Amino acid sequence: MHLKGIFNRDGGTFKTTDMDAFHRLATNIFTDAGHDFDCDIVAGEDVKEAIEKIAEGTGFDGMIVGGGDGTVSLAAGCLHGKNKLLGVVPAGTMNLFARSLGISLDIEEALQELANGRPVGVDMPTINDRPFIHQFSVGLHATMIKNREKLDYDSRLGKISASTRAWIDTLREVPNVQVRYQSDHGDGEGRFALLGISNNRIHNNAVPFSDSPQGGKLGVYLVRAEYFDDVVGFAMDYLTGHLEDSEHVTLFDADRITLDFADSDMDQSLDGDLIDVIDHAVIEQHPGAVNVLVPDDSDLR
Repeated sequence: MHLKGIFNRDGGTFKTTDMDAFHRLATNIFTDAGHDFDCDIVAGEDVKEAIEKIAEGTGFDGMIVGGGDGTVSLAAGCLHGKNKLLGVVPAGTMNLFARSLGISLDIEEALQELANGRPVGVDMPTINDRPFIHQFSVGLHATMIKNREKLDYDSRLGKISASTRAWIDTLREVPNVQVRYQSDHGDGEGRFALLGISNNRIHNNAVPFSDSPQGGKLGVYLVRAEYFDDVVGFAMDYLTGHLEDSEHVTLFDADRITLDFADSDMDQSLDGDLIDVIDHAVIEQHPGAVNVLVPDDSDLR
């Protein structure tokens, strides 16, 4: 296969990696596996343009992307609807999509798995026709991201530390978001501290990723937490991997859900990045919509 690579040098792990040496290693691994491979190492501010340029071009079979979930989400969105493969080198902080695909979190091992892997189709939702790979979030989680962006950090561990501090700041004033929803599961409305729509259910993973990226459903999470004790209870369920068992969470699956928010004074995020507020959101699941490379011994088919 002819594979093109884009590595975000400002991704968490890559910040402390000799990127010239990693470029040579990646080229050797993919070439030894029988692929034609060429790669660009770009700054974070140039990643979007570089990915879009490749995606709009011809003469390649797949894109190997190294960076965090934001970089991977951008690449997956650009390849959505195209007959191209996506390979993920997990160089971010959480690497949620790579975890869903069963890719090693060691970046050198990940190269070997991708070079010798095989293609499968996995699900990809859209929100108002915009593709995403992990989660649309409103309330607590999005507010934490906003608070974290006010802090300085320059490494993966620094980002984790900043996230902890941001959560403490967020819990001082719990969001209260009014929303009306309609879905194939049912309709309802209410006020919630957090609303999350994930690409398939997260199940009972302490790290919030889906281990069934071919489930064909959206996971809908509605969290009521009017008091501080409620938030602490939810946080403990979340951190110990018992989110689905939490008394604070209403959870169901859906193929499609429409959300109408009562006001614009709220925080929203998509795949870990803050977005402009969407008042009316139509979220749909698209089974098998993106083709990815997974390890040859993966259970995904």
